[in-house]
Order: sequence, then structure tokens, then C-alpha cells
Amino acid sequence: MANKTYADLAVKIDNASGTLTVITCQINSVDLEGTQTTLDDTTICDTTMSLLPGIAGGSLTLNGVVNSTTDGIFGPLIGNRTSITKTAQFYNGIKYYRGEFLPTNVRFSGAKQELQVWSASLVLDDTVTRTSVGL
Repeated sequence: MANKTYADLAVKIDNASGTLTVITCQINSVDLEGTQTTLDDTTICDTTMSLLPGIAGGSLTLNGVVNSTTDGIFGPLIGNRTSITKTAQFYNGIKYYRGEFLPTNVRFSGAKQELQVWSASLVLDDTVTRTSVGL
């Protein structure tokens, strides 16, 4: 099987009206991370550490170029507290990963002679589904 490259990636995130919108061509970096905490179950009599699985979670970090689409999705999040999650779908060329993410950090930046860029950090709220078919 062939190894996957950046060209195999596809990213969708819901816009202000809740419609999944393709932003693949406006991103230059994406990172989908799964996490799990551990609980220390070690007692005083143990000679080795004993751990139990804790809470599972995840995060999605995106970076890209500002245009009307990305400004419409991420601009309203600048300086505004929200409890509304964003549905995001990440395709790695093999499987689709989809979940509800709460935006925690959004940034727009730019400098003279450079394109305006944005970045967004989102934390998973609940679970990720991993399927062979996307939305």
C-alpha cells in the first residue's frame, strides 16, 4: 500500500450556518491528536507503578491562509466566548474522523509582504467517529 502524503488530506468544518464547509485548500497545516489520561492505582505495598486508563480526548489544530471562507468561520470566534461546538471532519486518505470540537484559541496574523494567516485550536467534546464514508 502506498504511503499517504499531504495531498491525501481533506478537512471540513461547519460554517456560521452549521453547514460542513471544505477548507482543505485554505489550510497549510493540520494536526489531529488523540489523548488519554491515566490514573495512578499504585499502593504503598506495590513495587511497580500501576495505572488505570482515564478519560479519552482529542484536539484539532489548524493553520491556513485568510480568505472570506476562513474569516467567516473563525472571525466570529475572536474575542467572543462560545459554548457552540464546531463539527469537523478530517480525512487522511484512508479514513474519515469526525467529531464536535470546542474552539479554544483562534488567531489571525500577518505582516508586510506576507499573506494573512490564521490558526485555530479546538478541543474534542465527546468522541470521534472513524468511518470509511464522510459527510
